[in-house]
Amino acid sequence: MNDGKEKRSARIWAVLPGVAVLLALGLVVVLGLQIAGKGRQLAATKQEAVRPEPRPVNVVTQIIEPCLMVERLELPAMVRPWEELTVKAEVAGLIVRVEVREGDRVEKGMVLAEIDRRDYENHLRSVAARQELARANFKRLQTLDNKGAVTQAALDEGAARLAELDAALAMAELNLERCTIRAPMAGTVNNLPAKVGMLASSGDAVAEILAVDRLKVEVSIPEADVAAAAGIKECRLTIAALDDREVMGERIFLSDQPAYPAMVYTMRLAVANPEGDIRPGMFARAEVIKARYPAAVGIPLFAVIAEGGEQFVYLIRDGRAMKQPVVIGFMEGWKVRVDQGLQPGDQVVIVGHRNLEDGQPVNVVRSVTDAEEIER
Repeated sequence: MNDGKEKRSARIWAVLPGVAVLLALGLVVVLGLQIAGKGRQLAATKQEAVRPEPRPVNVVTQIIEPCLMVERLELPAMVRPWEELTVKAEVAGLIVRVEVREGDRVEKGMVLAEIDRRDYENHLRSVAARQELARANFKRLQTLDNKGAVTQAALDEGAARLAELDAALAMAELNLERCTIRAPMAGTVNNLPAKVGMLASSGDAVAEILAVDRLKVEVSIPEADVAAAAGIKECRLTIAALDDREVMGERIFLSDQPAYPAMVYTMRLAVANPEGDIRPGMFARAEVIKARYPAAVGIPLFAVIAEGGEQFVYLIRDGRAMKQPVVIGFMEGWKVRVDQGLQPGDQVVIVGHRNLEDGQPVNVVRSVTDAEEIER
């Protein structure tokens, strides 16, 4: 029994030196790896410490100064004649004469066309003869009445007959006058349905006359902008068909309710057209001034960077670019009004900002107060 224990103990003592050697070797390896890792960290830290700073980026900046900015609306518009009138025949008959052509300028009262007068002249003579007879009869009745030789009923009947024929004569004279169709206003003959030899009925269109020395321009105003339109007295109009000619229009009307189905309010402007070269039917753009901001902060729209749902610019602080979020409003030309994020005196990068990162050093090669100075 004791011999077995002694043998086991002897074997254990025999392997202990080998185990100790293995443990020592493992410890040496672990320590070596740790030392190597520390060495690499130190080398990386040293390399980072000696890495050169990025070269400054050349930029152009704008020094923010308050400026006047005007919020404008550009709205579609249509040119209309000042007056548009269709002249119609008031009596039936054969058209025997047409005095004008399409495009002619006419004055009020000028003859446009003539309807055959013969039937109306004959009718007038017939009525006139009967009226003369009725007048003579009535005078005789009056003479008899003075002598008491006629009843009141006969006298009243004679008076009524004379009055009836007086009215018939007046109507016959009016119808004869209506055979000559005249222009009810000055203007331009835009359409001329009347033709010689055409049998016209009462109510048939004879001519269409447009008054174009002055014009109406109708502007469609969205509901959101009606309040702004209500405050204006005039606005600038641009006529596209006339090489974008600009004219001024004076407001004469703004509707109280929207037109269906577009649901826009109609504003009418009066425009002088002495040369007659602005024609009805032309399209125009109306510039409605919505608001004026005398001390606005304005920068070029291209200076604003949109990224990840955020809008920002780069400011210059101590020679470095600093990212600055902004909230922008309306545009005037190429310039945008900044509602939040900038204030007078800020130095905003307007050229070279696409190559910047937050904190990057910059070299300001030029600084302006208005981006338009860059082109000078």
